[in-house]
Amino acid sequence: MSEVKEYKCPSCGAPMYYDVKQESMSCKFCKNTFDIEYIRSHFNDKDNKGSDFDWVKRSKAVWEPYVSDKIEEFDCPSCGGQIITLSSTGTAKCPFCSHNVIISSDFQGDIRPDKIIPFRISKKEFEDRYMEYVSDIKNVPKFFKSKNALANIMGCYIPVWGYSCTCESVVDSKFNSSITVMYYPILANDKNMGWNVFYSMWPFNFNEADDFNESYLTGFYASRYTIGAENAMRDADYRVKETCPVKKLKSDTYTSEPDIKKIIHNKELTYYLVPVWLLNITYEKENYTIAMNGQTGKMCADSLPNNPLYHRLYIIIYLILQLAEFAAVFLYFKPYLFETEINSEIIGIIVMIILACIFFPLVFNVMVSSLICKILFFRNRKKPDSIKKNRYFYVSDFLE
Repeated sequence: MSEVKEYKCPSCGAPMYYDVKQESMSCKFCKNTFDIEYIRSHFNDKDNKGSDFDWVKRSKAVWEPYVSDKIEEFDCPSCGGQIITLSSTGTAKCPFCSHNVIISSDFQGDIRPDKIIPFRISKKEFEDRYMEYVSDIKNVPKFFKSKNALANIMGCYIPVWGYSCTCESVVDSKFNSSITVMYYPILANDKNMGWNVFYSMWPFNFNEADDFNESYLTGFYASRYTIGAENAMRDADYRVKETCPVKKLKSDTYTSEPDIKKIIHNKELTYYLVPVWLLNITYEKENYTIAMNGQTGKMCADSLPNNPLYHRLYIIIYLILQLAEFAAVFLYFKPYLFETEINSEIIGIIVMIILACIFFPLVFNVMVSSLICKILFFRNRKKPDSIKKNRYFYVSDFLE
C-alpha cells in the first residue's frame, strides 16, 4: 500500500481543505484557518529530494511513467474504507466518508514537484463567469444554463515541465549564433487535459510559483507526470534546434556544404503543478469543454451547440421569404400566363419564374434568415477565447 495522507484540523480533528480566497488551510467544521508556513512546520511537509537535485542529470534515473495506467487501492486514513484510483492520480476522495486524501507516494522523493502555482480563482468565480457567459446567449440549449451543467466542475493541478537552455549554432567549429530559451512549457500529462486546452489558456506566470507543498492539493484533483524528464527534453531540444538560426554564410568561403552543428547546453528543467478549472458538459453524445486558468482567470471554451429552436426559426423565416418571392414573381407574370397561348415564350417565362424563385434569391434568403436569427438570438457579450485546435507552443515566444 502506498502512503495516503489527510490533513486534519489541529483544533478539532476534522478534515481541512485549501481555501482559495484566504490562501490558507481551512477547517470544514470549526472554520479555523492555518497558513501554509504553519502546515509546513506541523505536518512535516518538507522537500525530501535534496537541495542539489537536478532533473537534467537525474533524468534517466528518476521514475518513468507506466506504459498504461494501472488500478491501485488505498486505505482511507479516516474511515478505513478502500479507495480505488488510477496509478497516475495524485489525489482522491473516499467513497465512504467523502474525505479528500493525497496519495503522497506520487509526490515524494525524486518525483516530488519543485514548484506549485496555487489557485487564485475560486470555484464560485468560475461558475459566475460561466453563467454570465451562457446567460447572454439565447441560442444555446437550456441545459447549458441549468445547474446540472455545473455538476462536473473540477479543479485540477496539471503537471508541467518548464525547460530552459542555450542553443548555439556552430559552422565548421566556428561560433555562428545562439539563442537562450526560458521556461518553455511542456505538458507533462496529457491524459486529463489535451495540448489544445493547455495552449488556449496560456500563460501561467511561473515567477509566482511557491515551493511545492502537498496541502495545496486538498480538495482538488491532481496527477503526476506521465511524460518523463528525458522524453520531455528530447522533444524540446528538437524544437529548440529548429528555432536556433544560422547566420548567412558567404558563398565564396566554402567550396562544399559546410558542417553545421547545433549544440544545447546550460539545460535546466523544473517540475511545476499549475491550476486549471475544467468543466466538461455532455450534450446529445457530444462533449464540450470550458476551461479557466486558475491563476489568471483566462477562460476558453469549445463552440457550444445551437438551440434547436434556432434552426426551426431559421427554416421558417427562409420558407416565408421564399414563398413571398414566389408569390410576387407569380403575380407579376400572371397576365402572361393566362392571356397568352402556350408556346415557347410561355415556357421561357415559366423557366424564368423557377430560376427567379429558386436559384437567384437563394443566397439572399440565406443571408437575411441568418441575420434575423442572429438579431433575435444573439446579444453583445464578452466571449471567452475559443479552444484552439492543433496548436503548440513556439520556442520563439520564450526567448530571453
